[in-house]
Amino acid sequence: RRREMWEMDNYPEGEIQEMIDIYTGKGMTTEDASLVVTTMAKYKDFFVDVMMAEELELQVPEPNHRLASFKEGATMFCSFAAFGSLPLLGYVIIPTAFPTLGTDALFATACVVTGIVLFIFGCVKSIFSASHWLLCGTETLLLGGACATTAYTIGQYVNAIVDGQQQ
Repeated sequence: RRREMWEMDNYPEGEIQEMIDIYTGKGMTTEDASLVVTTMAKYKDFFVDVMMAEELELQVPEPNHRLASFKEGATMFCSFAAFGSLPLLGYVIIPTAFPTLGTDALFATACVVTGIVLFIFGCVKSIFSASHWLLCGTETLLLGGACATTAYTIGQYVNAIVDGQQQ
């Protein structure tokens, strides 16, 4: 915003011409674009906001954007921590309930719990989108499963490298 404001203060003709070019590129006649842009340019703050949206394709930040960003970040962190810990509960609850299970069974249980959590998370996500709950759940399960598989595979390769260097 500051840069666009500086450009408007120091080179208004160039900024006005850029906006005219944008609007003619979207189908307006040069005369109409000139009229619209020169009218908007009379209102500097408004014009800078329009330039940010049209020229740079940026959203104009709200006055309290730092507080809102902090709240969104805190919400994301808490959500990640809550949903991310659910698959680990398989390693805490299952061994207590079934102490004779081996590590392979615990790993399989963690994979199943992770899949269930990913699917449920996707279903919850569908509340906030226009997609069907089954599609969102399946998509999140497949994408999350692919990411988890990739992370696990990389971990196995790194472990093999480290084990090979220690011998």
